[in-house]
Amino acid sequence: LEREMRETMENEMQSRLEHHRRTLRERYDTEVEKEVRDRLGKEKREWERQSQEERVLSRPEGANRAVDEAVTEAVEKERERARLEMMRVREGIKKVLERERKLMREQVKQATVQVREWVAKQREVQQQQQLLSGGQ
Repeated sequence: LEREMRETMENEMQSRLEHHRRTLRERYDTEVEKEVRDRLGKEKREWERQSQEERVLSRPEGANRAVDEAVTEAVEKERERARLEMMRVREGIKKVLERERKLMREQVKQATVQVREWVAKQREVQQQQQLLSGGQ
């Protein structure tokens, strides 16, 4: 009985943890995607504001290359920033999961103690009933 209760509680807690982890990951992925889309859209709009003719006529070939390099560098910086942010979020999720596991262990311990106390009390009541029925 005790083992079944423990397994049930552990399975339930594991299920909750997995659901919580999926929810956090989905929320983070959605936020990152939105931020990247917003930033890329902003950069694209700024770039499109300059007319094609103005870009070609106003800059020598070396300047066009410099702009391309600057855009590439900006994209790489943003990718690195997003990678670092993802690492921070993963660490945060890991810490939350560790706290949840610790809480689950404590809950299982408490439940085990309660079950043992209940079983002991039931045995005591049963023994008292046997003594009373045997004495009559």
